[in-house]
Amino acid sequence: MRKHEADRLDRVALYFLLGAALMNLIVFPFHHNFLIPADLYTHFPALIHPFREYFPRSRNINKLTRGIENSASTYNLPKTGQLLCFVETSEKYYKDRVPSVAATWLSRCDNGRFFSKTPLPDPKMPFTTVYRNLEDSYYDLFRKTLLGFYYSYTYISKDFDWYLKADDDNYFAMDHLKEYLDTLDATEPLFLGYRMKPFLEGGYNSGGSGYILSNAAVRLFVEHIYHDEQLCPYDWAEDRGMARCLASMGILPADTRDSNGLHRFVPFRPSEMREVPAGYHYYPLRNGSLISEKFVSLHRISPRKMIFLDSILYPQSGKRLFTPEFFDLL
Repeated sequence: MRKHEADRLDRVALYFLLGAALMNLIVFPFHHNFLIPADLYTHFPALIHPFREYFPRSRNINKLTRGIENSASTYNLPKTGQLLCFVETSEKYYKDRVPSVAATWLSRCDNGRFFSKTPLPDPKMPFTTVYRNLEDSYYDLFRKTLLGFYYSYTYISKDFDWYLKADDDNYFAMDHLKEYLDTLDATEPLFLGYRMKPFLEGGYNSGGSGYILSNAAVRLFVEHIYHDEQLCPYDWAEDRGMARCLASMGILPADTRDSNGLHRFVPFRPSEMREVPAGYHYYPLRNGSLISEKFVSLHRISPRKMIFLDSILYPQSGKRLFTPEFFDLL
């Protein structure tokens, strides 16, 4: 067969696969059960690139772990404890969000580190795990999160009770979180966060407020879910996709509200909570206060407000300065 004929057949095959993928997208918009081979990116990058958000990337562990680097100081972090935290970030936030997280709550995790595509430039923020084989893109957050939990459990340590995924504009009140976790059993498969209602029957935990898996839940994810792309298909929405994967093994978002029905995990600014359409909240919002005084996480906190917030919650005097008006500052 002549070379130009072989090239033409390759292109015909490519267009056939693209057509099948788009038909699948129309018929099954939320499932993505048809999986495009990741090798298409290598051979036809110009044609694939405009449609990249619809196609699942390879999650082959051997390929991805070859591109992982850990800063030297991470090897001195504890390998056991109550809580391992990883913060997903990007190079564009290295000068503002990352220093704020590093200077406040991350060091209060038993093992806390940043996951990114490029090393941090400041040696004062040394705890990094670098994923060179992932894209620094919103559309790769799903794969980045899957790998984050898999890598944390399999390659860092299986001996933490809880595994926390956060974004670089999250703030975690670590004493509230640890106090709450003390009331729960990490040997049960638990999925903690702010439960949202649309898309999935059992709901999903918003990625905005961060979410936490118990040791038992991560073990099931690693052993039964990660490698199965039917149980755990690609989803461009990382939080919805993660919830679908866990639901395939019967792991649904837990009710994390306090005894007064107020929310510990907060995916929106406090002033925005009531502006979100009611259909997005799994639990009906109450009149009056919505956020627990024992809140665990806040979202969309600017670097300056994060530093200010931390100085209020953890003053050098050791005296907590919390008041009901506290959230008006955010």
